[in-house]
Amino acid sequence: MKILSVLLLLLFSLPALAKKPIRVVDIGVMGLASHDLFQWNAETRENEENGRFDLSTIFDYANGTKIYQGGNPKNSSNAAVYSITQNIVSFYAGKKATLLMSRTVTEEQAHIIARKQTVEYFIGMVRESYVRFTNAGFPNYALAQSVTDEEQGVMRALHDILPGKIMVNRNLTQETLLVTDFKLAMNQLSPSEMMQNVKFFDGKYDEEYLHVVIPGFPDSRIINLKEIDGAFIAEQTNYNLDNMLVELHFYGKFPFFGNLITFTSFGYHLENLFAKGICNKYVDGSPNPWNTVAIECY
Repeated sequence: MKILSVLLLLLFSLPALAKKPIRVVDIGVMGLASHDLFQWNAETRENEENGRFDLSTIFDYANGTKIYQGGNPKNSSNAAVYSITQNIVSFYAGKKATLLMSRTVTEEQAHIIARKQTVEYFIGMVRESYVRFTNAGFPNYALAQSVTDEEQGVMRALHDILPGKIMVNRNLTQETLLVTDFKLAMNQLSPSEMMQNVKFFDGKYDEEYLHVVIPGFPDSRIINLKEIDGAFIAEQTNYNLDNMLVELHFYGKFPFFGNLITFTSFGYHLENLFAKGICNKYVDGSPNPWNTVAIECY
């Protein structure tokens, strides 16, 4: 009887312990987060971003002249990231317009206040997506260090989760949107489309990412995202992409218990990366004026 009670308890506990599904919105949020933390320059082999959540990828790109276009063109690289970027820009525009209508602040003051509010809003989105992405709690500490190549490499390995296709509702019918098609990248997805689940970690890149067409003049080119990620990880870290994908494959096989941070040998880098992202000061010790997270950085 006691054994039966334990079994029943376990049975009813399983749904609560199950890993949360990852959604299209999480792909967009984590994608924009990665753009805000690092921008790899293949020529100089350096990170050109500041490793902090301040939405510099939107507000500081091209000296702030491209805010309403979403900043860095990378933020329009696929429909999920584009949709989150446009959400962020709309939030900022609304906050700034409200402030200006009050006639109590200048244009510059309205921008400063609205950007702070927008970064706070974005960090809230990041917290939610991180938890679903990793099945772990968001870091409760902050690090004042710079982003490392290992952390960038881990984010690249997590491209395993990228969906090659998502379902969209167009003209009263459900259609398949090819996520890697550059002609469809600037598609604003609806809330219901953003909330659909994506295939969980399986240790494989979806076929679409093995031959991505990059538009160019006079000729377009085709890239293999897995090969590019593999080369970065091999050259800049002590990890191997194939081995990382094997770990993600096994992680994905366990529907209950465990989280990405402790299950894999490289997950702790992801936690450290986001702990750096929420730091309220930059690597040189200067304050991050856009971040209102009240956690001491070390």
